[in-house]
Parts: sequence; structure tokens; C-alpha cells
Amino acid sequence: MADQFIKAITKNKYFRTFAVNGTNLVHQAAQIHETSRIAAVVLGRGLLATTLTAQAVLKGEETLSTKINGRGPIGNVVVESDAKGSVRGYVTNPNLETLINEAGQLVVAKAVGKNGFLQVTKFAPYSDPYIGQSQLVSGEIGDDFTYYLAQSEQTPSVLGVSVYMNSYDTVAGAGGFLVQALPDATDEAIDQLELALKNMKPLSEMIQERYTPLEVLEEIFGKGEVEILQTAGIGLAAEPSKDAYAKMLLTLPASEIQAMIKEDHGAEIVGKFSGKRYFFTEKQLSEILKQIEKNNE
Repeated sequence: MADQFIKAITKNKYFRTFAVNGTNLVHQAAQIHETSRIAAVVLGRGLLATTLTAQAVLKGEETLSTKINGRGPIGNVVVESDAKGSVRGYVTNPNLETLINEAGQLVVAKAVGKNGFLQVTKFAPYSDPYIGQSQLVSGEIGDDFTYYLAQSEQTPSVLGVSVYMNSYDTVAGAGGFLVQALPDATDEAIDQLELALKNMKPLSEMIQERYTPLEVLEEIFGKGEVEILQTAGIGLAAEPSKDAYAKMLLTLPASEIQAMIKEDHGAEIVGKFSGKRYFFTEKQLSEILKQIEKNNE
């Protein structure tokens, strides 16, 4: 199944909904960062939750950056997404030893921690960034985004994400949903939604059974009760090329480039989001230095 998200509205016009299948992108991200089993799940949940939130709050060329710091051993969970479905992210400790409970289940909350915050920054062209923040409530990520949307965005919401790992420690399924109440939603409709969420099949089982995004929403609202408004693909955002990093080096003081040449005999740049390594030789740095000096004349 190709990665995709759908945007929909319930036929009674009480709720707008989003659902995503991100198996391929989470699998790819886990491979790029060479994550442990638990780190793959944490990173995957962060990627999915940020993607869903971005679809709900962004428009046009706006972008969203989220950072979870629960003071757990995984460190920070940092993700960036845009309104078009491109997303990328990383965790501070991708090699964290897998944490499991007595039932043999992964313990995401213990890896993430909950003594911290979820920070969400929205960037819009020609405007100052908007920064929102809320305390973590569980460290499970889905609950934490739900709380953020209710507190900072003032929108009654529920967000759920799940990543399924097979016996070979490979990402075999990843997806999630976001439901938000619209202004016309009645108290009765909200109560019915809460009951439906309580009684529905666990999201983890739906992901394991390869439910499509539409099937996930129909599990919540019933068959034929949602109208799809938009369907689009999602995927990992491209990392800057070596040429792009060279342009960034051109913005540094000449003294810093000189130090790279004399002391380090080169420079290595590692992309945080992709893990790719780009090496600049002394000769390449010398050319960059010449350009900097020329620009400063």
C-alpha cells in the first residue's frame, strides 16, 4: 500500500478527520537512522503525529516543527513537516536499547518520558514564527499531541498513532488518525464519538491488519459516514544537497573556514534528518574561503 493521507468530513458535518498510512516513510526513516526497535517506534509516532497535525493547521507554504523532550533516555524527538505531506525527523538516541514490559510489549512512554514538554513551532512566509507549548501527559506521543491541540489550538481533538514492528525488528505497519470537532458539533455527537473511540478495535490491530486510512475512519464513524475531501501522498522530505551545504559554509566567517583547513584538514557535515555525511576537502574549503574573501572586498 502506498503511503497517503486523506482529509475527510463526517456526513453530519460535526467532525473533520484526517488519517494516514505511513508505513514506507517510517520504514525508510528507521533505516536511514539505523534505529533500535524502540527508537523506530518513537520516531515513527513522531513523524505520523506531526504529519497529521500539519495537515490540520497548515496552509500554503507554511511549515511545522515539533519537538518532544520528556527527559527520557530517547532524548529529543524532532520532526518537521509541511502542508504538502513532506516530513522528516530524528531522535537524539537512535540506538536506545529496547525497553519492554512484563508482557513483552515496547514501553514508548518510558523511552520518551513525560516530565517535559511538546513544543510546536509554525513558520509562515513573511511572519514571525508562532510557538505553542504544552506539558506531556503520557509520553505516548498520540495523547500528548491530543492535549496540545486542545490546549494551544483550542480545538477539541483526538489523535492516535501506531507503529507495528515485526519479529525481524522491521517496520511492517504505521498509521494514525486525527479527529477534530467542528463548531456545529453537539454535546451528544461528541459523547457518541468518545464512546465509539472507546469501543473500536485498537489502532495497533488495525495497523497490523493493514487497514487503509478510510477503513480506519470508518471503524470510528461507521461505513459510509465520512466523505473524503482530499487524498494525497506523503513521504520523507529531501535533505539539502552538498551544494546547498557549500552555500551555507559561504555564510561563515573566513576565520572559521581557515581553522577547518589548518586544524581539521577538511570538514564533515552530517545531516541530522538524513544521517548523510558530506566531506569537504582542503581544496574545496580553500575555494569557499576565496569566495568569502572576495565577497568581503
